[in-house]
Amino acid sequence: MHKPVQKTLYAIGFMSISAMAHADLSNTFSPYVSAATAYNSNLFLLQNDQAALANLGTTNMSETYQAYAAGVNMNWQLSRQVISGHAEISQVNFNTYTGMNYTGHDLALKWDWLVDSILQGDVGVSDKLTLAPFLYTKKPLANLLTTRTAFINSFVKINNRWQIKLGADTTHTINSYTTPPNSQQYNDINIDSYNAGFRYITPKGSTFDFLSKVSNGNYPEQLTNLYTYTQYDNGVTFDWIATGKTKLSGRLNYTKRDYPNSQQNDYAGVTGRIAADWFATSKTTLNLTIYRDLNTYITSTSSYDVTQGVSAQAIWLATDKVTATLLGKHETIDFQSTPIRTDELTTASLDLGYQLFRKTKIDLIAERGVRHSNAALDSYRYNSVMLGLNNAF
Repeated sequence: MHKPVQKTLYAIGFMSISAMAHADLSNTFSPYVSAATAYNSNLFLLQNDQAALANLGTTNMSETYQAYAAGVNMNWQLSRQVISGHAEISQVNFNTYTGMNYTGHDLALKWDWLVDSILQGDVGVSDKLTLAPFLYTKKPLANLLTTRTAFINSFVKINNRWQIKLGADTTHTINSYTTPPNSQQYNDINIDSYNAGFRYITPKGSTFDFLSKVSNGNYPEQLTNLYTYTQYDNGVTFDWIATGKTKLSGRLNYTKRDYPNSQQNDYAGVTGRIAADWFATSKTTLNLTIYRDLNTYITSTSSYDVTQGVSAQAIWLATDKVTATLLGKHETIDFQSTPIRTDELTTASLDLGYQLFRKTKIDLIAERGVRHSNAALDSYRYNSVMLGLNNAF
């Protein structure tokens, strides 16, 4: 996607929403604040004491930190149009590695638009700043990750069952840490995508989108175009109400990724994500998800990985005030590299929520993760716990 087109997408997102600003507001904004304190036994995901001593200068791999946030959610009904979004600013303070303290933000706006009964769609933009994960750096680097997106989708009604779908989106990811030898700028990436296809709507309201999508990925900070790629996805996205208590949603694609300057990295195969929700009772919801995705990140031996896994979640409304959420996940991560590297990651978490007051909630979250890798120093395990308070106004 050329720069003029990228700018056009962002402009459409902002200008379309700004053009509606003369309308009346009523109960549109929902502000909130939150605070949390957390402990992680292995924040930098290190394998053992020797790795910790080499990377941190100590065998103590644990860290505690505090996170604070204030924001507002918006849901603005303008006749048949809906504008939604949120704005949040956050502050994270680490107890030991204070050099990583940062102020982040999360901004998003979306306009769900409708013209007569024939043309509808959505357009939006987002901007998020957060601390980059430590999975590959394994060091206390203050690398802030900026992710900016813009998108537009439109549906043209053919009849009561069929619609034509056209869409485009752009994503820019920028790493802030530029100091050698640990600069992360080589992983800055721009991804521009276009999609087209058809949507089928069943009499009960389920939707099936038959889509073709092309995505172009490039790394603007790299001296060569070695990892520039074009990806083609052809498949179906669906949201199917199977029964009164069961819902299936997801996407299933045949994906082909071509690297013109490093053809040994080419990929062709099935990708997708299928989730089943079962509303067993009025107080219990179960979810089972299977997935296979490409995750793009450049390391010394690979430019992406193929992650396939399964997750299971149970949500139980124990009382009017107490909610318990149990989540388990197992993944196999295949790095498309030589020598061949394969990891297995298993995580389990429990979230206990208590509604202290009508608009005040306390959450206690405990998590454990174990990763096994056939690559040296890439196995790890961790335990974490977080206590958080959220208050809406």
